[in-house]
Amino acid sequence: MTETNGIRRIGPPVAVQKVRDNVYMIQVALSEPPSADWKRLFYDTQRDVAPDFPPRAVDLSANLIRFRSDAESVEQKLAAIERWIERANQKEASLGVRSEDERRRRDEHARERQDLDELNRRWAKL
Repeated sequence: MTETNGIRRIGPPVAVQKVRDNVYMIQVALSEPPSADWKRLFYDTQRDVAPDFPPRAVDLSANLIRFRSDAESVEQKLAAIERWIERANQKEASLGVRSEDERRRRDEHARERQDLDELNRRWAKL
């Protein structure tokens, strides 16, 4: 993660489980695992939140976001999540939350991600 970009969504939403008729567990990958401070900002600093889909309805785990949705509202919910991500990134940047240790950890994660991506490219046609 760079300080100007922050955490971002990478890839499309993926339905990973059918919860009930037309309701699915949707998973979206993030560019990196968010810190505890970033998660707090994601959950607590949002504005204009729809009562039927508050930030607390979203699970942040490792470098994944998971939420439940019917098939028709995935795009709408994903747009809200992207606004929340951007707001958390902006708030984190304005607070100067990042420490040198955190920066090193994020750099290491980026290197690990590159290594994994390279392996996955090599193995893609196996």
